[in-house]
Amino acid sequence: DVDVAGAGRVIDAEGRLVANAPHMPVHLGSMDKSVETIMRQNQVIRPGDVYAINAPYNGGTHLPDITVCTPVFDPKGETVMFWVASRGHHADVGGVAPGSMSPLATHIEEEGVYIDNFKLVEKGHFREEALVALLEGARHPVRNVVQNVNDLKAQIAANAKGAAELERMVREFVLDVVTASRGHVQDNAADAVRGVLDRLKDSSF
Repeated sequence: DVDVAGAGRVIDAEGRLVANAPHMPVHLGSMDKSVETIMRQNQVIRPGDVYAINAPYNGGTHLPDITVCTPVFDPKGETVMFWVASRGHHADVGGVAPGSMSPLATHIEEEGVYIDNFKLVEKGHFREEALVALLEGARHPVRNVVQNVNDLKAQIAANAKGAAELERMVREFVLDVVTASRGHVQDNAADAVRGVLDRLKDSSF
């Protein structure tokens, strides 16, 4: 029931994009802002914590797109090395009409449940009771809370797989090499964009 629209997104410890699913360029420039919001609004982030956000004012798109953000810590569990994030388009997140995209909405609450920096998992413990309270306690609550909870569990699991692969990479190649490679990927992306900009001519549209 969930279209995971941003699976595989890797973001560095400063909130800058490293890699994203190539079939989903629509979320370029927004998912990293969601992670930046989580970083900015949480003074203490621990191993095993996972966050959710769909706030359009803080990196989200529309409310059905819920982004799940997971920090990836160093082997000692002291410093965040990376973030992995998945953005899932949920079938419904409440609102005045099924599907949560009513053209009659005049306020964001009428589009569904607004989520801004919600801790889904705390030190490895899934906060299901608090999540259900959030989804059912809105002005226009979700219509199928079990479906929403299970879809968010799927996003958490997708992030856990990505985090595990990043941790395996660090064990195999050591952190300094992985960090350097991350920088090379980001530098290559910057050079590619500069190359496109250099070919553009002054225009009006």
